[in-house]
Amino acid sequence: MKLRFKLFFFFQFFSNGVFGPFFAVFLSQKGYTGAQIGLMIGLMPIVSLVFQPLWSYLSDVFNQRRILLLIGSMGVALACFGFTFAETFIFGFMCSFLFSVMIAPIGPISNAILIDYLESVGKPDEFSLVRLWGSLGFGISSILMAGLFLNQILTYFAWFLVGIFVVLGLLSLLLPESGKAYSYVGVKGWEVITKNKDFAIFLLGSVFFGATLGICLNYQTIHLQFLDASDWLIGVIISLQALIEIPMMLAVPYLLRRYSKRGLIILGAIVLPFRWLIYIFVKDPVWVLPTQIFNGISTVSFLVIAIALVDQLVHPKWRATGQGLYSTAIFGIGSGLGVYFGGNLMGAYGVRSVWVLSLVMSLIALGLFLLVFRRMDNAERSAEGIPAQ
Repeated sequence: MKLRFKLFFFFQFFSNGVFGPFFAVFLSQKGYTGAQIGLMIGLMPIVSLVFQPLWSYLSDVFNQRRILLLIGSMGVALACFGFTFAETFIFGFMCSFLFSVMIAPIGPISNAILIDYLESVGKPDEFSLVRLWGSLGFGISSILMAGLFLNQILTYFAWFLVGIFVVLGLLSLLLPESGKAYSYVGVKGWEVITKNKDFAIFLLGSVFFGATLGICLNYQTIHLQFLDASDWLIGVIISLQALIEIPMMLAVPYLLRRYSKRGLIILGAIVLPFRWLIYIFVKDPVWVLPTQIFNGISTVSFLVIAIALVDQLVHPKWRATGQGLYSTAIFGIGSGLGVYFGGNLMGAYGVRSVWVLSLVMSLIALGLFLLVFRRMDNAERSAEGIPAQ
């Protein structure tokens, strides 16, 4: 059974390695402007955060998660098929909207099925061992896409995605079904923000951090092409950022025994401005390679360790809602805003300008994280009778 999950996550993130780094290139070669690209890509996470709760609600009500995964996967395949004929902005925008609606349930519901299964077999701590296959899938697909098909992206891009999501839909039918409820963000969940200022500040910082992730994922390939990087070098650079995550994720238990969660999160926030600063001034694409270490550090900090911190910041009864809000802050609001404004900047001032925006966003995020952790430290000192600093 675990092999089925590994295959599902492998192909789920395999699709991310095709779509994320190269969709903007595909749209650019189809003749869309920077502003249109920013709107079409930026629309996706915003639409997803609206429809994700609806899909999650339906999965709980009807208890047919595998069928919903199948519907979502086939719907995404249909949207990708439409991209092959999207010669006008209106048609392309409609395909982007359909893509956003249909992809919304795939991540949350597949995670829910995996969590249910691991709990049923008494191995709830092995989620990361399955998730590693996702990083491997992303790394392999991105290097293959760049190395073999980047020069013919208009011919192959959409068709590859159609095939991948059809396979993903078929694999979803092999996953186990469970009757256990698994809720995400609900209306009452906003009490988590209104009654918890520390968590609210942390989420705001996560929005700015997510904006830099959205920018990098969607505009890094265009920047590398601007630097005249070879197709294979582009593939190596993009895949390396995923492959580096694997040993770092394996090291997380050791790191948490030696260092605090807050310290590791701050480390991830500190390295980001240096990464974007290098991107602004680099002229030889080879020098982008070592910056992928910074990506690995920040990914572990915010997509692994921060999840554990969020669990501490909210009341246990709001555990699922807190995680949903955190995911929405990074991958919904943050990523969507970053991609939208990045696309407009790229159209007006060139691709290097998106890294200036990323630098500013990452510095704001760092400031907010320092602020919230200082507040938390002072609150703990006050509780222990120690004067706040």
